[in-house]
Amino acid sequence: MKPLRHLSAVEVAAAMPPLTERLVLAERTMRALGHEAELPPKVGVHPRQPGSLAHAMPALLRGEAADGSTDLIGAKWITGFPLNPSCGLPTYHALVILNDPLTGEPLAVMDASTITAQRTAAISGTAIRHFVPPGAVRSRGATRVAILGAGAQARSHLPVIGHVLPGAVVRLTDVDEARAAELAHEASTTDGIASAEAVATVREAVDSADVVVSVVSFGPDRQTLDPAWLGPETIFVAVDYDMQAPAALARESLFVVDDREQFLATRSGPTFAGYPDPDATLGELLRGDAPAPSAAPSRPAGRVLVSHLGVGLADVVFASAILARAEQLGLGLILPR
Repeated sequence: MKPLRHLSAVEVAAAMPPLTERLVLAERTMRALGHEAELPPKVGVHPRQPGSLAHAMPALLRGEAADGSTDLIGAKWITGFPLNPSCGLPTYHALVILNDPLTGEPLAVMDASTITAQRTAAISGTAIRHFVPPGAVRSRGATRVAILGAGAQARSHLPVIGHVLPGAVVRLTDVDEARAAELAHEASTTDGIASAEAVATVREAVDSADVVVSVVSFGPDRQTLDPAWLGPETIFVAVDYDMQAPAALARESLFVVDDREQFLATRSGPTFAGYPDPDATLGELLRGDAPAPSAAPSRPAGRVLVSHLGVGLADVVFASAILARAEQLGLGLILPR
């Protein structure tokens, strides 16, 4: 039998691939969705705490070997409880399990908090890089980026923004002004970010922004912005479902999702109420086989809304790369079977 390796959060962070490789893994994941991957919509149960979640996210990526030996198979289990910070606990807890693609033997179980943060930021970076290609000339100078939220997800996005948008000028906002100010200071020292400041409101943050990244914490209260605050060519990346992006923004933009089936399944509930069908997936755009967008006379020519709901395939792809590095570095605890 093959060894079963456990990796703690610290060990996962130590084995995390460098940023350039993370962007490659993220693009590989997006290209595979709807093409080389099997990914059912998230299966979830509903804990009592308002706004909480508990999701199972299985995924399979078919490799090049005909016998399946290079396939990746695994699952993520994640819970989110919005009131946890009030008692000193993280909002989210998650694990990833990897299995042998030929026998189904468990190969690894690892903490997924760092994976969640880094794979999410890398997918945002993949989307931004597609719509703002490297070397693109900004007629008004430095690319202006708004980050809505100043938690763990916002922090993980900083090096990605500095890498894909070198010279970016960043504005941050959060309901906790002290937290926003602290993250703005960190952003100002991040490679590739020219300057950063904390502002008091969402409207101030998004004013004249070329790129908006929304990473507001999930909860029962929506903090919806007015699409009129955005420019006609703004790229809006929503990591937080519809916590900030209203249905009107989706209707007035080129609307892109990471996984169409998962979006449609999620829209069947109160989340994403009033949203249209997606114009394309990010993978379709990257592969060059996206369907022609539906006609929308009110849509500004260059405005884009990218909603990535978080796919288990990304966790499995990242976890596989982390496991390989952990084995090379001798990290982890071999568990008895």
